[in-house]
Amino acid sequence: MKYVNLKIRQTPMVVTGITVAVIVLIYAVLNIVTGGKFLAGSNILFVLSASVVTTFVVIAFCFMITMGFMDLSLGSIMILASNAGGILAANLHWGYFGLIFGSVAVAVCLGLLNIKLMLMSKIPSWVFGLGIAMIYEAIGAMYNSSQIKIGKQVVSLDAVCRELGSPPWNLIVLAAALFVAYIIFNRTSIGFGLRAVGSNTTVARMMGINIDKTIILAALCAGFYAGFASAINESYGNRVGTITGLQSISSIFTPLAAYLLAKALQNIFNIVIGAVMSAVLITSIFNVLTLLGVPSGTWQEVVMGCSVIVCGILSQRRFEGVVK
Repeated sequence: MKYVNLKIRQTPMVVTGITVAVIVLIYAVLNIVTGGKFLAGSNILFVLSASVVTTFVVIAFCFMITMGFMDLSLGSIMILASNAGGILAANLHWGYFGLIFGSVAVAVCLGLLNIKLMLMSKIPSWVFGLGIAMIYEAIGAMYNSSQIKIGKQVVSLDAVCRELGSPPWNLIVLAAALFVAYIIFNRTSIGFGLRAVGSNTTVARMMGINIDKTIILAALCAGFYAGFASAINESYGNRVGTITGLQSISSIFTPLAAYLLAKALQNIFNIVIGAVMSAVLITSIFNVLTLLGVPSGTWQEVVMGCSVIVCGILSQRRFEGVVK
């Protein structure tokens, strides 16, 4: 006698539909909890706008971590990049070209320098990132001190180049950047190469992939997106102050949690689409906490820490061993 297996297999489309339905349900619950404030048009626009910088940094993480590099100095790089863009835009009167060019150029150069030094030193990337972050923070602090001595402060945009950090321009730039990222990851040899290198360098080398070239190209792309994040952040905030004591690492916690969540959703959504969804979802959670009056710096930090841990568990649920 033959038995018929009646177990229903979940197709990718079914899984995608279930995931989207769960997200919609979460948003509906959050809206009810906030008394209808969360899904108000102005608040949704605020959430989307606040997710722009986070999404850019998540894409930068996608390029770096896919290759197996965890650069914790990214926050300090973005601080230096923002100030460089601000100097060109405001002090030298280069306008938007100076803001974007200065931010991207510094982020790309420092990112490439980091990768070169990581490959030469052969130490774990996260260890190198901690050390170099302190150096970059010190450089920013010395610049700040030099400005104070002459009676000035860290560069301020004032009324110059402020539109880039606000809707609709920040959303338009993000849409274009996401399209480019999708093409790179899914339609170019760079995307194929970095996934191969991240999976197994030995096999990638046997396949004829130039390991060093692939790593450099991926670092170049990561620096590009981190630079744009820096320019938009400077435009939105008017100025980006310098900090020390590895405080810059806290600025990348939200993007890191969003990246880990996007990684967990990678089998359902493309990594680029997952990056946007995760960034918006994480930003939405903190927006709800703010609407509910949960104080930042205390309980919101607790939620952030839990988010990183949970998203990390989700992203590694199919892998054995430990995260390097």
